[in-house]
Amino acid sequence: MSGRRLGPRPPASTAERSDAYYRKVADHLIDQIERGTAPWTQAWQPGEKAMPRNVATGKAYRGGNSVWLASVAEMRGYHDERWGTYKQVQDLGAQVRRGQKGASILFWQWESRKLARDGAGRPVLDEEGKPVYETVPLDRPRSYPYTVFNAEQCSGLPHREPPAGAQAWDAIEQAEKVLKESGATIEHVRQDRVYYDLGRDLIVMPDKEQFSTGPTYYQSALHELGHWTGHPERLNRETLIQGIRDGPSSPDYAREELRAEISSMITGDRLRLGHDPSRHAAYVDFWIQALKDDPREIYRASQDAQVISDYVMGRTREKVTERESQPSEQRERVPGNPFRPPAERPEQQRLFHREVAGPSR
Repeated sequence: MSGRRLGPRPPASTAERSDAYYRKVADHLIDQIERGTAPWTQAWQPGEKAMPRNVATGKAYRGGNSVWLASVAEMRGYHDERWGTYKQVQDLGAQVRRGQKGASILFWQWESRKLARDGAGRPVLDEEGKPVYETVPLDRPRSYPYTVFNAEQCSGLPHREPPAGAQAWDAIEQAEKVLKESGATIEHVRQDRVYYDLGRDLIVMPDKEQFSTGPTYYQSALHELGHWTGHPERLNRETLIQGIRDGPSSPDYAREELRAEISSMITGDRLRLGHDPSRHAAYVDFWIQALKDDPREIYRASQDAQVISDYVMGRTREKVTERESQPSEQRERVPGNPFRPPAERPEQQRLFHREVAGPSR
């Protein structure tokens, strides 16, 4: 040995901490996918559970934060969907119980404030002589971790109101409105398959009476509506277009199914319709491998799913901006020219969702 004293290990860089965070999230979700307990792989009826919401504002968490908190709740056995920071809990007159361990989620900063300057480079002042600041978009968004606690880890919070138990017909009425206002063409055929046909740009559904319940029909339709949003004239989603080009056994096809499944879960929660996952067994190995290869994939998928849900719920009918669709790093977008599916492989123009159990023929 040289006899040199080894100094303390230098603190991890921001990139190293970020990589460790995504790896931790991915590892937990891989375990849940293998056990069939990942949030989007579980069915629930209205009133049984709800997606994570902020305890102070009542607003739902979004994208990857929503999926991760739902995953943590499943791991720890929480049934309360409310989460908040230590300060938010305190501001409500409550307290996080001693020894409780929170969950880390990410805050995304898309803009920064800087001192406004005139053409000569001098600071701009207002009428009172105070400096003027302007908000400018960041070339690359920054993320910061922060800790939140579940309401079940706290004492003194108001009693939890159960998820809004809208009557089934109310949820169905709202789901029907979403389908109609989307502008999607839906063709009903007496068969046992549900799919989106990109070549003809339409959703094919069995007759409604072939489904066991009304909500099941709309849950299936919302899944296919998620695929429908990826058309080049709408959100122009790479996973849809490349997945159909490469076929059902390709990684991009499975990645597209992941986005459609998470989006239908989010939209089903917003409509109080519940969630009925598709037959996901065929994609499990792809999902696991995707998260092993790139731990950030679940955040990309969740953000894309959030954009899908926002789109079908009518928040916007415009194509998403680069900022909305790229949460963690810049990715190349698929060119916006019309997609021409390969004529020699018509089956690849479809994304199959599920067979309807016990169809009436």
